[in-house]
Amino acid sequence: MFLLLCRIITIYRVRAHSKAGFHISITSTFLTGLHCPIKPLSKELNVLWSLTSVFFVCVERHPIEYAIDGTNRWWQSPSIMNGMDYHYVTVTLDLQQVFQIAYVFLKAANSPRPGNWILERSLDGETFMPWQYYAITDTECITRFNIVPRTGPPSYMHDEEVICTSFYSKIHPLENGEIHTSLINGRPSADDPSPTLLNFTSARYIRLWFQRIRTLNADLMTLALNDPRDIDPIVTRRYYYSIKDISVGGMCICYGHAKACPLNPYNKKFSCECEHNTCGESCDRCCPGYNQKPWMAGTFLTCHVCEKCNCHDKSEECYYNQTVADAKGGGVCLGCSENTGGNNCQSCVDGYYRPSEVSCVQPNCWWDSEAQLCRPCQCSARGSVSQRCDSEGRCICWAGYVGRRCDLMRPPHARRETRRPIFSTFPTVNISKLNF
Repeated sequence: MFLLLCRIITIYRVRAHSKAGFHISITSTFLTGLHCPIKPLSKELNVLWSLTSVFFVCVERHPIEYAIDGTNRWWQSPSIMNGMDYHYVTVTLDLQQVFQIAYVFLKAANSPRPGNWILERSLDGETFMPWQYYAITDTECITRFNIVPRTGPPSYMHDEEVICTSFYSKIHPLENGEIHTSLINGRPSADDPSPTLLNFTSARYIRLWFQRIRTLNADLMTLALNDPRDIDPIVTRRYYYSIKDISVGGMCICYGHAKACPLNPYNKKFSCECEHNTCGESCDRCCPGYNQKPWMAGTFLTCHVCEKCNCHDKSEECYYNQTVADAKGGGVCLGCSENTGGNNCQSCVDGYYRPSEVSCVQPNCWWDSEAQLCRPCQCSARGSVSQRCDSEGRCICWAGYVGRRCDLMRPPHARRETRRPIFSTFPTVNISKLNF
């Protein structure tokens, strides 16, 4: 049970379709050119098709949102009968927030699985990095992507290794073929994800960059050697991409500080229910007042609970300071109340003192919050060196002044040349009653 409480991440399944209840958008792009807006399945989906052929007729028989609606309907791209440029198609999913992606699952419809393509990730939707390469043959891993192929079922040597595989680009099955891409399982730190693996699998945007349609071997020569305008449309019209389902398995990034990550019904986003005195959308920082030690991600063995700063109930905020931690403690309190100050609100500020009769807590002589009391020194502005005083409330006087508050003036015949007398047995005059 302890291990479960300290898991690095809270696992849940992100089913990437419009009925999942959270906001998601998907876009299919065929290079650049004519924009053909498709009516979205729901107001939460914003789909835009970008086409190169002005002769292409926009139809809604197989729009892109069908790839994520959780039904048997499917998305279908234009065939290469419209031009060989239609080998190049991108499909982008916007999950609306960053997740740790565990797997991406694709299921083809009435065509073979894609041939050459790249699965990519992005945090900002602008810069994409590869997760995995797919090629029709091992040779094309080298010629197309300049990567040594990983033969057989995909396997990984390190946490952020990007491989090229031909395992999922076979011609068979001709329909309903599946592609299973696991981004965590099989990697060295899968059981206890490392920061490297967490960074590698973090994404908001997922892009499928298709670059070559899988064709029958009998048509390879025809398609490769002939001018596309001379090829019989009977051959080219049957080659296109089709996707019946795109499923994404993901996890909230809670850094081991949450057991649940429910969907917020208002903003349609998942939010970590942070524990261990952590705060933030991803529990990625200590809550205010709990910075006695630096924030750390939880692990299977250690929760790394954020500790409350020792502010003696005189402050609700603090920050971690390494220099203070090297000496003693670590949290520096902010905005100490009741005229207290110091790293831990453990002392009185200038102009106030702690009465000697107030008991203190050993070994640092910090008083209990219930007994703490900082009284004003009430030093005379004219007769005292400063507003500081000792634990009896006695101020430091200028020469010629005495008394607890330095508000008593010595008679001229009794004055001595001393800089800071505190006590005096000489006759005194109350300067508060004198007119200057």
